[in-house]
Amino acid sequence: MSSAAEFAAALALFQRGDLAGAERALRTLTARAPGDAQAVHLFAAVLHAKGDLAKAAEWFARAGALAPKDAAVAFNHGAALAAAKRHAEAVDAFARVLVLKRGDVQALLARGVSNAALRRHAEALADYDAALAGGFDRPELHANRASALAALGRYEDALAASVRAPADDVGVLFAKASSLQALERHEEALSVFDRLLVLRGDHLGARAGRATALASLGRAEEGLAEIDAVIARQPERVDHWSRRGYVLGVMNCDVEALTAYDRVLAATPDDADAMYARADVLLVQGDFEQGFAAYEARWRVRGAPPMPNGDAPVWLGAEPIEGKSVLLQWEQGFGDLFQFSRLASVLAARAGKVYLQERPQTLALMRSLGGVEVIDARAPAPRVDFRTPLMSLPLALGLRVENIPARIPYLSAPPEGVAHWAAQLGARARRRVGVCWTSGGRGARQFWRRLDRAALAGLLEAEADFVSLQYDVGAEKDLLRARGVRDFGAATADFAELAALISNLDLVITIDTGVAHLAGALGKPVWVMLPHHCDWRWMRERADTPWYPQARLFRQTRFGDWDGVIAAVHAAL
Repeated sequence: MSSAAEFAAALALFQRGDLAGAERALRTLTARAPGDAQAVHLFAAVLHAKGDLAKAAEWFARAGALAPKDAAVAFNHGAALAAAKRHAEAVDAFARVLVLKRGDVQALLARGVSNAALRRHAEALADYDAALAGGFDRPELHANRASALAALGRYEDALAASVRAPADDVGVLFAKASSLQALERHEEALSVFDRLLVLRGDHLGARAGRATALASLGRAEEGLAEIDAVIARQPERVDHWSRRGYVLGVMNCDVEALTAYDRVLAATPDDADAMYARADVLLVQGDFEQGFAAYEARWRVRGAPPMPNGDAPVWLGAEPIEGKSVLLQWEQGFGDLFQFSRLASVLAARAGKVYLQERPQTLALMRSLGGVEVIDARAPAPRVDFRTPLMSLPLALGLRVENIPARIPYLSAPPEGVAHWAAQLGARARRRVGVCWTSGGRGARQFWRRLDRAALAGLLEAEADFVSLQYDVGAEKDLLRARGVRDFGAATADFAELAALISNLDLVITIDTGVAHLAGALGKPVWVMLPHHCDWRWMRERADTPWYPQARLFRQTRFGDWDGVIAAVHAAL
């Protein structure tokens, strides 16, 4: 029998599913004709079909050497390597296909899958996008794109891609739920995780994600049970321990949360997310020494803004500062500015010259800060010896709970502004109280700290003349009008104007937002209403705070219980 006839017979056996017969025939043929690329390629395909992936990859490589211009051989070699989880080699094989057959959409898709398996998500997305541009507009492609986009932190794009993917694809559902969770849309994320678990009840990643969604929705005990069940199955996964740390943190179980984060960092010392989360727990316990050192990881967490740039070296306290010039660069929210700007004056007492770079809304107010030259962040920065991001100043100055500068006030409103708002408000009939009940931004912490409409209505029942300190009262405008609350809205967009308004009040009652820190810095009596799990700077259980001696703290005793807080505020009034 000729080689062609032997090959035809072996191919027929393969096509009928007789893999053993095809293998016997091809062993004989390839032994006699080792240079027959067609026979070697078919033998590799038989081995692949049998599941002998290592041998299949070896024989596909032989076929590729015999037929170096055959794109099909190169593709099948890549597929065997990918099936054997040898993805780096698979990527190289698919690259050869694309040299031989430019723009081949199947090779692009397959290379994208291998790149994703190697966590090269940007390269994977580029492959998927090239396949899409080449006309491969198939649901499985959109499923892969959704997963890659979610892994890259492009969560809105991932959600858009998931719409065009199969609705019951487990990978798509996981990418969608993870994206919703990253966007702090926890109720929706929980719903999608639950749908996924109906399809695949053993999907531990979905159960782990579900744990943090539950905690973010105030169901932390359920979340802890869920993540503990996952860890029992996969104790080696450090991301599960990070989630456990988060859930325990929400429960205010700080020591256990630290233990979880320490376990993560023992395995992955450069995990910035775990380091930053650990900093939060250390700081809430009052361990400023370790806490502010770990807080420097904030620049490396996923989705974090870059550190402010500049030509001067960053000063974190190591170099002598006497006689040197330092530029303090703004970062984070306005509340952080109002709270930590007190340290600029401390630095000014040691350094030769201190500049504070600030935004338009705060320029006029911050120019009341002693010993510091405040400059517009939109203008060119001055030449200095050092620069320091504002929230790195506690680390640089060795701040501790016992040495928090408590010279209050350290900010003041312009006298002409105070006089203007005195005229606007008119004569007092009762105690005049400023109120702030919501904050901008997304996130579980933002959601926890906001008063709902019922809680706000309850607060406004107190005997006082209330003044809104909100820039935008939103849907509560009708409630404020009904309760006679004065609202000046956009007239207080500049913080110097807001400070002048606050200076004319007897008391400020606010949630944890920038208004609390502004009132505190102005020396105004301020009552802060805190969620059960609150920001580290308010520490735990205290009714007072070393940051503002004139402040009182009113805390939820259980998650979401604003009624108890409002009752305590009424009693205090």
